[in-house]
Amino acid sequence: MIFTVEECEQALTEHDLDTLEQQLGRRFPLAYRQHYLQYNGGYLSDEWKEREQLCFGGFNSIRYGELPAEQLYIDLLKNFLHLEYLFPFAHDQGGNCFLISLREEPDYGNIYIWIMDTKDLLLVADSFEEFWYRLKTELDD
Repeated sequence: MIFTVEECEQALTEHDLDTLEQQLGRRFPLAYRQHYLQYNGGYLSDEWKEREQLCFGGFNSIRYGELPAEQLYIDLLKNFLHLEYLFPFAHDQGGNCFLISLREEPDYGNIYIWIMDTKDLLLVADSFEEFWYRLKTELDD
């Protein structure tokens, strides 16, 4: 099966991402930028949604859509200041957030999941590339 992301929002430009990075005061990792220039938010194709082991919900859009990632980030920080520079880019089917770290090294680029009910922050992957690979690998099994 081909691994695809569907129902994406309006395409982003380099300028869109540059503007967001200026607002955040941090730069996104290159693989993350490349992903969002190709897929601005969206969901996995129907073939993947039908797999029972899948708990991944979808990617949050940037700039466009009903609830863009920038607003999610602002909302998170209102109640959880310790999540500063952890940018929400995706969600699972239970409403938990996947976050990419924009913090200084050695944390920069790490991927976490923020468990809303328990307020736990769990490391998922050491990079966006690893997250993408693990997501694809889990789905291929």
